[in-house]
Amino acid sequence: MVRVPAALLALFLASPALAQSGPVIPPAAGAPPAGFDRAAAQQQTLELLKQLIAIDTQNPPGNELRVARHFESLLKGTPGVEVHVVESAPGRGNIVARLRAENPTKRPIVVMGHMDTVGADPTKWTSPAFTPTERDGYLYGRGTIDDKGSLAATVVAMQFLAKSRGSLDRDIILLGTAAEESGGAEGVSHVLTKHFDLIKDAEFALNEGGRVRVKNGRIVSVNVQVTEKLSYTVVATARGTSGHGSVPLPDNAIAALSRALSRVHELKLPVQLNPTNREYFKRLATIEPNPDMREAMTTIATATDRAVIDRAAAVLSKDVTYNATLRTGVSLTMINGGIRGNVIPSDATATLNVRVPPGGDIAADLRELNRVGGESQVTFEVRGNARPGPPASSISTPMFHAMETAAKAMAPDAITIPFMSTGATDGAQLRDRGIPTYGILLLPLYEEDELRMHGDNERTPIASVGRATGFIYRSLQLVAAR
Repeated sequence: MVRVPAALLALFLASPALAQSGPVIPPAAGAPPAGFDRAAAQQQTLELLKQLIAIDTQNPPGNELRVARHFESLLKGTPGVEVHVVESAPGRGNIVARLRAENPTKRPIVVMGHMDTVGADPTKWTSPAFTPTERDGYLYGRGTIDDKGSLAATVVAMQFLAKSRGSLDRDIILLGTAAEESGGAEGVSHVLTKHFDLIKDAEFALNEGGRVRVKNGRIVSVNVQVTEKLSYTVVATARGTSGHGSVPLPDNAIAALSRALSRVHELKLPVQLNPTNREYFKRLATIEPNPDMREAMTTIATATDRAVIDRAAAVLSKDVTYNATLRTGVSLTMINGGIRGNVIPSDATATLNVRVPPGGDIAADLRELNRVGGESQVTFEVRGNARPGPPASSISTPMFHAMETAAKAMAPDAITIPFMSTGATDGAQLRDRGIPTYGILLLPLYEEDELRMHGDNERTPIASVGRATGFIYRSLQLVAAR
């Protein structure tokens, strides 16, 4: 669970754009796309999102079948929509709802989102996590952002598109999944292994994973995930002599583990550049106000000399997100050792989350962890086998261009940026099956609100709800209408 430090939260709330009068979300530019009613979309999406928040699907146990059935009841009477609810375990399930074009000439598009949420500590929330609450221009509730906001926007957009399905030349498929937050087999894995025939003809897919970034009252960028890192669990194990706590021992396992972990924590593995993160920094440089950062971004985008790359990376790595984008990331997440307050244990362990860029080498990273750890008593071992990352989704497809065009119509000054996600999503499994997948969190958000995902008091600006529906509607209309 990610919690926002109090000092950081206070800083954001002090910003004029986040004053208590409510967050400033700029209105959509220009006229709405054909067939789209902005006021109705805002009202319908907000109401549906409130309904979804009120359905407790925190995982475990999930209970996503309740949301799937709710979507089924909403969509079953929609002209041209076929609904399949596929149960994967008691109380668990996925929904595949297909809006059929009257005369399709192109392959379908999948729009995917997960119906489960992470848990919520009721003692840390200012209002009940599963009671949708409007306050100061925000809607609060678990799943508001991750991922029920995008799901609500997609369902409402499909209902609008169904009214003009005679003009569509592609089917549009909603895929609502279970178990994303736990990585369990009840979700997208179940659909791909047991019911792939329902989506196998898709040409493109949209999923969570990107961002629509708002700063100082304007949308500055639309970040579209085209690939993502691979997640590995690495366990560090230290061994030493056990004994009575009254007699200190030089080979204390916890001491050896602490020394090794301290060195690994400071480690920055080598920079790994690929077409995705080069293009990411190239485009980001066009809106970066800091001249040193801007120069480093421009350099990273094109440089081939290792020394030049490393100097630019040193500047960019001052930002923790950029640092994670440039190299394999290593985070210490758990530590265990000891059984009694007066017993020196014979072993101690720590768990590390290691995120490797596509094309990276976990075996080489592991060798470096063991070298830098530098303790004869400590070994670092990866759990599971190395696996290749799925190919990056091209930024030259009609789907990416449609999203870029929709973003420009929504916010003419914003830029669209392809990027590699440092986190994991269900999209990787679709890319593995040969379906180019683009990640985008549809809600326009300030950074402070992004940081609340998985944290306490998750929320979205109420004005962002309708904007999300407008963006997905326009993107789908651009790529799927004649």
